[in-house]
Amino acid sequence: MRKVSDSKSKSVRHLAENIKKSFIKLRELLRKYEKNLDAIDPQLKNNNDLVECLIFFENSWEKGKHYLLNTVKYSQLLFFSQSIEVLCEKYADIAEQLESRDPSIFIWLPSILIIKSFENEDKGICKEFNPTMFSENEESGILYNFLKNFKEILYRTVKDSYKAYNFLEKLVLFEERFYPDMLKFISKKLKEEIQKKIRILSMQMQRYNPTDWNYFFDLSINYIGE
Repeated sequence: MRKVSDSKSKSVRHLAENIKKSFIKLRELLRKYEKNLDAIDPQLKNNNDLVECLIFFENSWEKGKHYLLNTVKYSQLLFFSQSIEVLCEKYADIAEQLESRDPSIFIWLPSILIIKSFENEDKGICKEFNPTMFSENEESGILYNFLKNFKEILYRTVKDSYKAYNFLEKLVLFEERFYPDMLKFISKKLKEEIQKKIRILSMQMQRYNPTDWNYFFDLSINYIGE
């Protein structure tokens, strides 16, 4: 909690706060029991407040053990949650989609990681959740290389890395839109092809290890709605 403020990552901060909160809640309950042990049912499962408290304690500490004590996992969670929060500040409609848990977020969030991986800026998240994407002999690898080549051509054409990245970002975030300045660099047909390929890779990332992905994804947006 000392290392991560709300401005750095609301999600990681929220995880840390829940760990502390669960520990305090357990201590408070034990103090309450200490004053009147006779109030405790010998069948511990019949003590609803104890059961609730222990579940909260176990869940929060397991998450912390996995994502805060492991330096690689911590770095990935911090990076992904920060990326999401930056997008929410940048695009109001993205924040609204996250707030309402619009199904499209499950596609475009992994897509953002994919375009960041082109410059090895995704903290190894893509390789962990879809290693076949980096194999030239796999279908995923062929799609990935096509998209990476497009990105390199785009950057050379635009000659402004910041502008080119924002172009790619809008391309994967807003499939239904076609900004006028896009016409200078891409046709409608190519736009749809790019979006289709990155959507396939995005879905593959979620399916390679769905349990771990869902766990990671939920933690990255767990501050929303609190």
